[in-house]
Amino acid sequence: MHFVLFTALLAAASNSTLLDKRSVLSFNPVLEDMPVVSRSNAVVPRHLELTNAKRFSLGLPPNPPKIRATSSKFAPRAGPSGRPGQPTAGCLKICDASDGASLGYVSRTLNSFGEYGATTSSGQELKVQADTSTAGAINVGTTNSPDASFPYLVGITGFANNANGLREGEFNYVYIGAGGQTAVGATPRAETNSFSIATGNPEAIESAIFVFEPSLNLSPFWINGDGSKPTVYLGLYENALFLTGDKSAFTRTFGPATWVTMTFEPDFN
Repeated sequence: MHFVLFTALLAAASNSTLLDKRSVLSFNPVLEDMPVVSRSNAVVPRHLELTNAKRFSLGLPPNPPKIRATSSKFAPRAGPSGRPGQPTAGCLKICDASDGASLGYVSRTLNSFGEYGATTSSGQELKVQADTSTAGAINVGTTNSPDASFPYLVGITGFANNANGLREGEFNYVYIGAGGQTAVGATPRAETNSFSIATGNPEAIESAIFVFEPSLNLSPFWINGDGSKPTVYLGLYENALFLTGDKSAFTRTFGPATWVTMTFEPDFN
């Protein structure tokens, strides 16, 4: 009888421990959450410069032809801010939202999970193009990203998210990474992106995720799968840029984050 009771208690304790482990959420996938094809790269910073053979193995199209930096397709086309339809080249400055202190610029280098972060190293800034006169959400193109196949700054749905999207009362979040263009006003859609390539985990994206203010600050913007447009906040967590709909719920779940603002700095050189 005592043996049976002990066995039952041991099984219950094991199940409880298993449930406790499963209840711990991770901002990024851990090694066992990555398909075998991605595990060898899990802790190595990736620049998404995949060979055509690797792309084919992942079901991706081949790399685009190499284009000279002076090509009209990727060369910065600086123009006066406010001229409709004229993309302006520049960088994205990041500041602490609490005191305005500079944290550097969005880095052109993606981390090992395919996410953009901040850099204070000169020459490592991500170069972007955007029409600063556009009202409403915009697509921000990149001109020196690690892989020309992913030429836009995009929001990528978080690995640990539940189905409720970004909203008050939810910890859900969206990585800022690299991907293709989606239509303005579109809900998240399944598209190849830097996070999914780096980790092997498919996630949905949106590319029209910022709105220009008159000050050239970029207000974060997101549309949930149900079409709702929540108030969202931009943050840095372990030097990865992300959006969330509830700062308190996010930090209760994952720990402290730095809430930031992003400003477009035109390059008129």
